[in-house]
Amino acid sequence: MSEKASGDLQGKKKSGRKVMTPEEKAAAAKTRAAEKEKAAQMKPELIMQFQGIDTDLDALVETAKAEFRAIKKRTPITSLKLYVKPEERKAYYVVNEKHTGSVAF
Repeated sequence: MSEKASGDLQGKKKSGRKVMTPEEKAAAAKTRAAEKEKAAQMKPELIMQFQGIDTDLDALVETAKAEFRAIKKRTPITSLKLYVKPEERKAYYVVNEKHTGSVAF
């Protein structure tokens, strides 16, 4: 490379992002932290569609919990498995690996 060409490269500024002030950096860091917290707390909304009917699976979970609590008032729920059978329009549940039941939707 010639001297003239190498001198031209040294005199030019690189284009790119603008330099942030400390206040802007702090605000950007706060925004990123809030977005990360929101992402960590995100809970997906689960909807099952079958034969033209939408069913909210979270509502089924809450219904199963409520039905179980009506039967076993003092037993805490430590695990819950929900088996959805759309062709029967029922969801079967197993609470704490031993209590079973079903809810219609």
